[in-house]
Amino acid sequence: MYLETPQTHQVQIAGENFSLPIVQLSDRRAIALLMVIDMGVRFGDLVGDALTRHFAQLRPDIVVGSATLGVPVAIEVSRRLGIDRYVILQKSPKFHLADALVEDVRSITTAVPQRLLLDRRSIKLLQGRRVLVVDDVIATGSSMAAAIRLVRRAGANIIGAGAILTEGHSWRDLLGEDAKLVTSLGHIPQFDIVDGVATPDAATEKDAWTKDRALVNKPIGQIRRRRSVAQKDVARI
Repeated sequence: MYLETPQTHQVQIAGENFSLPIVQLSDRRAIALLMVIDMGVRFGDLVGDALTRHFAQLRPDIVVGSATLGVPVAIEVSRRLGIDRYVILQKSPKFHLADALVEDVRSITTAVPQRLLLDRRSIKLLQGRRVLVVDDVIATGSSMAAAIRLVRRAGANIIGAGAILTEGHSWRDLLGEDAKLVTSLGHIPQFDIVDGVATPDAATEKDAWTKDRALVNKPIGQIRRRRSVAQKDVARI
């Protein structure tokens, strides 16, 4: 269960600024919560237009989204691409999904493990097609990874993965090479609770991953020289 705080986080999505409520996941961790179904029609137009501008050049044949919050994203992008059909991956078992293709999911916003299900009747819509997978937020990457696995099991070629927001960077490790498929319209950090106040975790900020990668890719000698200079500066202090 979430505990909403009086704090908000300002984020830029597709060039516009939005204020998201910060909610606690535990006594140590909090997130900025995007509820796309509560953001209004204009917001749907904004993200639909922005994602379509990016992915239209890749010529997807069909769009796949995950229930529940990925559904409006899939609809808005499909509409703008001029694609009538789209495929929704379900999370709750229904009578017509008894023999569905299944992949496990662990979401940052859900306390219990979930499953992602692909109706076997939708396989014919995906087999051999160029597919764009979309969702609202990519946080741990578990939902997106499960969606990608299901779509590939259906015999599709995934040409991109779009999201309104990425959150932190753990999703990069989970997705591996598939992280290169991802394009988002904005980024949010995760938050540490310090003395009752939600404080952005620097390691989850937008540029943190780029800085870490730059350090990893530097020659060992250059890293040592950099550390040596830093140690001399400390000694002067």
